[in-house]
Amino acid sequence: MRLDVLLFELRLFKSRSQASDAIQAGRVLLGGERTKPSREARVGDRLTLLRADAAAGVTRARTLEILGLPHASLSKQAARELVREVPES
Repeated sequence: MRLDVLLFELRLFKSRSQASDAIQAGRVLLGGERTKPSREARVGDRLTLLRADAAAGVTRARTLEILGLPHASLSKQAARELVREVPES
């Protein structure tokens, strides 16, 4: 499944275009590397979402492991069950 579509279907972004823009801006990493929105994401891949916190002056990272791929439109709760938060090491 395309990375931009996956991010939208997992409810991590409100639209596919927002997901695509974030990927192109380098705010979404796949396996720790920058990639393209069209890159295929697979079960077991790790996504890192980077978000700048202007108030604190830092960039926050959230790493998720893909546990499953959506096959249809999902509720927010069902989408959360397809990813697992990876604790920082």
